[in-house]
Amino acid sequence: MKYTAAAWALALSLMFIAPTVAAERPSYNRRTGLLEVPLLGLRKAAERGDRAEMGRWAARIGVARLAKALADPDRSLALAALDSVPFLPDRLLLLEAVLAQCGSADAQLGERALRTLGALLGDADPGLFHAWEVPDEVAQRACRVLAAAAGGVDRAIEVRLAALQSLADANALCAGRNDLSALMHDASPDIRRAAILVLPPNRALSALREAIKDADPGVVAAAGVALCRQQLASRAKPMPPPVPARPLRELVLAPSTPAEDAAEMLACLADSTAPADAKAMEELRSKGSPLLRDLAKPEADRP
Repeated sequence: MKYTAAAWALALSLMFIAPTVAAERPSYNRRTGLLEVPLLGLRKAAERGDRAEMGRWAARIGVARLAKALADPDRSLALAALDSVPFLPDRLLLLEAVLAQCGSADAQLGERALRTLGALLGDADPGLFHAWEVPDEVAQRACRVLAAAAGGVDRAIEVRLAALQSLADANALCAGRNDLSALMHDASPDIRRAAILVLPPNRALSALREAIKDADPGVVAAAGVALCRQQLASRAKPMPPPVPARPLRELVLAPSTPAEDAAEMLACLADSTAPADAKAMEELRSKGSPLLRDLAKPEADRP
């Protein structure tokens, strides 16, 4: 019996497609004899961004199979598994599996793993770690992995920013465990800005005063926000507030300052007794952007 070229091509394509199709169909666990749901539903829910559906599929699939999916060579499946992890009640059992993907050479996979790691650490407290018997060493290692990724100059900028955002999310657990002040001198202004916003209160005050003179407006605004946070934090402690090298009102009024940064610094202007700060607040009420005009209003005048 002779095969045509088309028949051979069809046979070869089926050889590669068959394993994938089989993996997407319900199957029985050889050890337990129980029916295992397919992974296709999880993949489709992730493609749609349906969080509720991802949570339902992840719960049906279970921690053990999700751990395998996280390391699957099928990139889209690994990404779908990462997206679903935060929705599991027993998600901390997958902390080690997520950590293993944070150093991936695939930038998108590494970025997603770092963001998932931040989500896991951000909503966990010592009691939850104890309940799921997660060793403290693993939690400490997770903070070190985030700090190392943030400082990895050989990694993609998106990966480094994801690591810094996750450090901010995991601030309660990771704050003070790693020194990020060196990142305030990074070559990338995006990294400098993100590092400044992650700094805990009352840290690297001299570096912040230098950062407020940075050539990049976004870095300058971030330094102003950090100094404002420190000023507000100092009210509850017996210590003098930090004095910025540049008045915060100048940053709030500067057109180059991002609106979200100006909005946060308004709290320091409102808290100030300096006549120049009060004048700046009046100017914002009449000439500022709609957002800043509303925020600058006296509290009694707000809707």
